[in-house]
Amino acid sequence: MTELALLLLLAAIGHGLSRWTGLPVIPLLIGLGMAFSFSGLAAHPGAEGGVEDDPLFFVLELGLTVLVFASGVELNPQRFRRQRRAVLWVGLLQFTVMGVVGWAGALALGFAGMPAVYLAFAVSASSTIVVLRQLQVSQQSFEPHGRMVVGVLLLQDALTIVTLVALTHLGAGVAPLALGLLYAALMAAAAWLLQWRGARWLIERCRSDEEAMLLVVLSVLFVFLGASGLAGLPLVVGAFLAGYGLSSFPVSGLVGGLLQSLADFFRAIFFVALGALVVVPQPGAVGVAAVLALLVLVITPPLVAAVAEWMGLTSRSAIESGLLLAQTSEYSLVLGLVGLRFGHIDAEVFAIVAMMAVATMTCTPLLARESVARRLMRLHPLRRRRRLPALECREHVLVLGLGSAGMWVLKPLQSAGVPILVVDDDPIVIAELDKKGVPCLRGDGADEHTLERIGARHARLIIASMRRVSDAQKVLAHAKGVPVLARVFEDHEAEAIRRLGGIPVSNSEAAVEQFMKWFQAGQKTAA
Repeated sequence: MTELALLLLLAAIGHGLSRWTGLPVIPLLIGLGMAFSFSGLAAHPGAEGGVEDDPLFFVLELGLTVLVFASGVELNPQRFRRQRRAVLWVGLLQFTVMGVVGWAGALALGFAGMPAVYLAFAVSASSTIVVLRQLQVSQQSFEPHGRMVVGVLLLQDALTIVTLVALTHLGAGVAPLALGLLYAALMAAAAWLLQWRGARWLIERCRSDEEAMLLVVLSVLFVFLGASGLAGLPLVVGAFLAGYGLSSFPVSGLVGGLLQSLADFFRAIFFVALGALVVVPQPGAVGVAAVLALLVLVITPPLVAAVAEWMGLTSRSAIESGLLLAQTSEYSLVLGLVGLRFGHIDAEVFAIVAMMAVATMTCTPLLARESVARRLMRLHPLRRRRRLPALECREHVLVLGLGSAGMWVLKPLQSAGVPILVVDDDPIVIAELDKKGVPCLRGDGADEHTLERIGARHARLIIASMRRVSDAQKVLAHAKGVPVLARVFEDHEAEAIRRLGGIPVSNSEAAVEQFMKWFQAGQKTAA
């Protein structure tokens, strides 16, 4: 209980420091946990193989169970239905290629047999907890690349669940392995039925009573956890499937709101406990963890970016996807726990897995930034070699990002014969505009090269309805003197747009209204 109280205190300190300094909270929590471990205050019976006797392992597993459940609620397949091909290609190639890289790296570093297999799987998937948190913080969850990344996480989690089941029954023979996979498949089918019909029916029965709704949600979690226990599967299998079962819209929104405080609490505990698990390591183990973590950080971003861009994402979105997915998964820790319990790996290999997770998860909030993606775009080989010719555009209206009210803006322009050009980074949107005969171009509306090509400085009006206000600010800096209507969400964003000479609009309806006033005034002047 003393260690748990200290972990809670460190979690509170970490969040306080994050608010005070503005630094990302995850690295602070992990760092405080490591300081707790290195101080000698944390007991580590798990380092001697006694996993069940180590309170830190218990806290870690408990936190993981709740966080995996909360993360599963966010993994609604409907969110990425338009990016299914990209999800399959990116998810499968990253999982496979990084697994092979991890296995080859482990062999080169002197590991063989089961330790090499565990290290390979440890680097093959990305962290759902870290990536979803980063998407929420940066408000990119519903951007095309954000939707694709959510799909990749769901696919990789499913693959890791199968891996967990296989490793749990490894050595028991073909029949127990087949039975374990059958149990997992039956639980997955139950989760799918719940997601398809049952969850909405359950939530609607207690929609007006939040306490009853929370009890229903927790009951679903405990039922799946109980099924995992009866089937001899890791608890996180049941937690993930329970979350997936509640991921349908609008159930996921209601459940996510109920679980927010609980998830934040266990997220803090999880990352502090993760840091506290890192004992003062041997130099050799530190070197191995550093090499494997570096492989993840160096290979994952270009691999994901290349495949994502091949599948239709813009250069910036593809690079941002790669940076988001460049870390090891929390499931790697679960794999390590399974390996320790079954004697597949020793404490040193688990320490390597934990150090990789700490290092790569700490780097994610620092690397997955728009400024880093912008710098990396300058190194893009195709951007350096290929300069597309400028389009013959003058006195036209540019619509950068179609937005929810985009077609209502386009219709009066088309009726009046005003030349227009739509720029959007979503290939599906561009395909639909092509079918309707609307002049359009797939690209990044905030990219300097794209703005130069489409004649932004010579436009009659620019409507910047892109998802990020920072993109509109780049447009304003490039096309000085051109009227720019920019979509904003907060008052401080509106003030920033005004300072740069733009016209902020707070929502789609206001954007349409303001545009129509401008258009009608221009028509009267022309007459």
